[in-house]
Amino acid sequence: MKTQGKAPTAEKAIKAPALKGGDRIGLICPASRPESPAVVQHCVRIVEDMGFVPILGKHVMKMHGYMAGTDAERLEDLLSFWQDDSIAGIFCITGGFGSMHLLPYLNYDLMAAKPKVIVGQDENTCLLNAITSRTGLVTFHGPNLDQVNSKYTFERFVNAVSKTSVIKSVSASDVARDTITLGYPFVPVEGLVDGITCGGNLTAFTSLMGTAFQPELAGRILFFEDKNESISTLDRWLTTLYVSGQLDKTAGVAFGYFTNCGVKDNFPTLSLEELFADRFLPMNKPCCFGLPIGQAKDAATIPLGLSARFDSKAGLLEFLQPAVS
Repeated sequence: MKTQGKAPTAEKAIKAPALKGGDRIGLICPASRPESPAVVQHCVRIVEDMGFVPILGKHVMKMHGYMAGTDAERLEDLLSFWQDDSIAGIFCITGGFGSMHLLPYLNYDLMAAKPKVIVGQDENTCLLNAITSRTGLVTFHGPNLDQVNSKYTFERFVNAVSKTSVIKSVSASDVARDTITLGYPFVPVEGLVDGITCGGNLTAFTSLMGTAFQPELAGRILFFEDKNESISTLDRWLTTLYVSGQLDKTAGVAFGYFTNCGVKDNFPTLSLEELFADRFLPMNKPCCFGLPIGQAKDAATIPLGLSARFDSKAGLLEFLQPAVS
């Protein structure tokens, strides 16, 4: 099996200093409000168990519509932590909706000058991709703290942000599936490609298309996940990437969890895998389903903006350099 295409370089990637025990971590809600103070307390204890010192943003329990406070309040929590030299990293407590509101007002020069670890997923995909695109900083698509629910997820999260060597690859065989110990990917198109990681939540990512924060997709290894969406909606998002010509620029696409996604109306339809395969087969673009990425119990943390190798036949995403310095 040939490696398809040249590997884009990540020479301009900026890497944050690795987190270490005792580091102070800012906890923010860039999008929606946590369900309750109990959820916040649970997240604080998770960060403590990681060996870090959690510092709550001032506005995490505010409410403004469906968001955790006004845009100005959520922005203040994020930028104040970024400006504070005593804060080594920033973790998102929850996802929901609203982080896209903040993108025009972020201080990207500050973020490039003071690189810090930032971790989140779901709607926070918008935030991570905008930062990586505008600054070159490697960010981390990893579980929001309210979704850290297993040893696998916990350990992958900590290793990704604190390990100065190359982190473990992500494989469909990582996690037991029911009574079967080996996870087998569904592979519409086989291929082995090198590229730069990019992606996250499909709904949030597609929302960036046509904006000033649209990521560069040429030579990228995309990965996608989603939750609580209908198959027809997800097909619309992927088709948007397809008809725009952007999908054809990519090196390949790894699909993770699509938790609680399915037919929401009473009409017959192809499966999500079949609909997505329809897009990739004509392009002969390497892709597979079944990687442990997204909003489920066992989920890996994936650096954005990092050199990687994707083997769709094996269901394997391998990183080629450390994610932190």
